[in-house]
Amino acid sequence: MKSAGALRWTLLACSVAVSCALVLGAFNPAPHSGGDNSTYVSLAYGLLTTGSYTEVFDPAGLPHTKYPPVFPMILAALIGLGARTWVALKSTAVVSTVAAVGLGYLWAERRLGPWPAFAVAILLGSSSAVVYYSHWVLSDPVFLALTVASFWALEGGVADGARRAWWLAGGVVLAGLAYFTRSAGLPLVVAIFAWLALQRRWRALAVSAVALGVPALAWWMRGRGAPASYGAEFWLIDPYQPTLGTIGVFDLVPRAIANLVGYVTRHGPGGVVGGGGGAVAALGIALTVAALYGWVRAVRERVGPAELFLPLYAGLILVWPVVWSGDRFALPLYPLVFLYGVVALRDLAGRVPRWLGALLMVAAMLTILVPAGGAWARAATESRACARVARAEGAFACYGPGVGAFVEAAAWASQALPEGASVMTRKPTHFYVLSGVPSRTFPFDPDASAQLAAADALGAQYVLIDEWDGQARRFVGPAVVRRPGAFCFVRAFGQPGAGGAQLLGILPAAERSDARPGPNEEVRIPMCPSRYASEAGDGYSSSSSPGAVPLLDGLDP
Repeated sequence: MKSAGALRWTLLACSVAVSCALVLGAFNPAPHSGGDNSTYVSLAYGLLTTGSYTEVFDPAGLPHTKYPPVFPMILAALIGLGARTWVALKSTAVVSTVAAVGLGYLWAERRLGPWPAFAVAILLGSSSAVVYYSHWVLSDPVFLALTVASFWALEGGVADGARRAWWLAGGVVLAGLAYFTRSAGLPLVVAIFAWLALQRRWRALAVSAVALGVPALAWWMRGRGAPASYGAEFWLIDPYQPTLGTIGVFDLVPRAIANLVGYVTRHGPGGVVGGGGGAVAALGIALTVAALYGWVRAVRERVGPAELFLPLYAGLILVWPVVWSGDRFALPLYPLVFLYGVVALRDLAGRVPRWLGALLMVAAMLTILVPAGGAWARAATESRACARVARAEGAFACYGPGVGAFVEAAAWASQALPEGASVMTRKPTHFYVLSGVPSRTFPFDPDASAQLAAADALGAQYVLIDEWDGQARRFVGPAVVRRPGAFCFVRAFGQPGAGGAQLLGILPAAERSDARPGPNEEVRIPMCPSRYASEAGDGYSSSSSPGAVPLLDGLDP
């Protein structure tokens, strides 16, 4: 019979080994199509090249105020050590995901004991969303690891009387790092402050408030009044369609209800087992009921930071804009849902014969692990197929011709556009990372005056109409049709109508024609003057080399 210490470390090693196997087995080497990935890379690049936290991807080069700096700082350190590929940068997500599973075991082991903690860790490590986000250059895995690490350290502050202060200090520091990794870490900070107040640990509360409050206040002051902030976007009906307007305080109730239904029946369970449908919705309801029951049982025994974090974080994501909802934002809840679910299941098992309780435990685990395993197998197959395509045709080739034409346009722009050029695009940070040419998103407004005014204010000379996701044709296309005399044609990429893209020049105000085509007239756009592009772009490469990050090539001598 193994000693308690040996069993503990054995189960921890097994948890970490399972997580490693799942993460590496389904690893996708291609870059993510979401713009956040390139935003983080460009912010890290700016830290290295300018020594400041600046939006080097934007023509205005403003101080960045939206994403906290911890994750870009980690990337900057990796790049400084020689990382030049997407895979190298993704190592942060891989390591953080495996660490989150191991830390999840250690935290749950302090709460429940070895075997229940092993169940929590295996459920966390096999969750579809946890595996999925381990493949991308995103801050979520780091945030998850820091959050769970903070829970574990704070639990030590409860259990280990001799080193209580050290565990507490570690938990507070980790919570601060989590907050400065994602702004959604604020509920964790508030939960710690509330817990210390409930414990009447006033000195610890005062020290923690100063240690976290001063940098948090400085970060808030830095972003105060910034046009791009979560605070400004929070009140929009749809941050991706600002013309729809804003909501009022009372509109938060229907928003919360819509998000609650989404997280309970789709995003939450879908992030655990993958897929959707009635069975997934039923699983989501069961998980929610079990977790709430277990949470109530835990609160009756004691109120700790984790017990306070759950309602605070859940409340935060419920009042966010509905279009932001997704399994990505449910990640920090998974360790809690699994832990409290195990508490509920263990309580139920204690009320029935021992053999039936064991059977219930096994059945509950299999209900989650079997479909999660199927989702993992599908993800692994897709990742291997994507890896083959990326090696043969370029890093972004898995996403189809629409993205391919965008990548081609960026590669050409890096060679052909004049010094000081800037382009309005759908994915500005991707365009910058692929070309080194500053870019900003065009207005989500089909009015020609709005498009031209934004370009003039920015000093942008180009706009790319691509087929990445249809937004360029939805907003820029109508503006060009209504004011073709304000634009000129630079170059086409790919096949128009089948994933192609067109780079247009934006003429200076003095050279624009106000002529508008009639109802049945064909829209004609003149060729741009030679100053808009050089012949140097004729030898461009239509795709980046597999795995390379073009922006980082310039860092090597």
